[in-house]
Amino acid sequence: MTEFSEERLITYLEEYREHAEADTVLKKGETILTLLSHRLSLPSMARMELSRVDLCGADLAYVDLCGANLEEAILIGTVFSQGDMMDANFTRANLGGAVFFDSDVSNACFVKANLAKVDFTEVSAEGALFAGADIGHGSILMDANFAGADFSNTILQGAKLKAADLTGANLIGADLRGAENLTCKQLRSARIDPTTRLPAYMKISWINDQEYECHINED
Repeated sequence: MTEFSEERLITYLEEYREHAEADTVLKKGETILTLLSHRLSLPSMARMELSRVDLCGADLAYVDLCGANLEEAILIGTVFSQGDMMDANFTRANLGGAVFFDSDVSNACFVKANLAKVDFTEVSAEGALFAGADIGHGSILMDANFAGADFSNTILQGAKLKAADLTGANLIGADLRGAENLTCKQLRSARIDPTTRLPAYMKISWINDQEYECHINED
């Protein structure tokens, strides 16, 4: 690829950053993949309109996607490690097996997204919205900051939660059956109610509508 061609592709992404027409988004996706195939650096994609784009398996590590719209995007196995995705929109996106290691997704929206087998290790996800998302078996949420995140009615079955910060997180209606390494301390720091489904090793005894006792079954 010539320098001119590279410049032309990057210019296209910049000029059509906020265009949402299906054909334009498709071409933006193809442009991104072309740049990656030639091992060229991607420009900032902050606030870029990428709804329904197909970037399966793409390596977007370190890329700035702050405020980008990836609603209903196909992002299976995509790598976002150490990127900036603050305020990004992943509503109903397919992110199965995606890697977000050490990235910043604070205040991002993952409502009703498929996050099965996602890697959220060490992410900053304060205030992120996961309501109705599927973060099921094989998902890794260890050592991550989910303070104030909304997991209401979220599937977290089998998720690995060791050392995850759930301070102020909304777990009302969440399904945590089979979740690994969840502690009473983590649970007490979050918001739950009787609709929150918990792992079999965790026992809750409700005292009143807001207070409960938590015990871990060591058997």
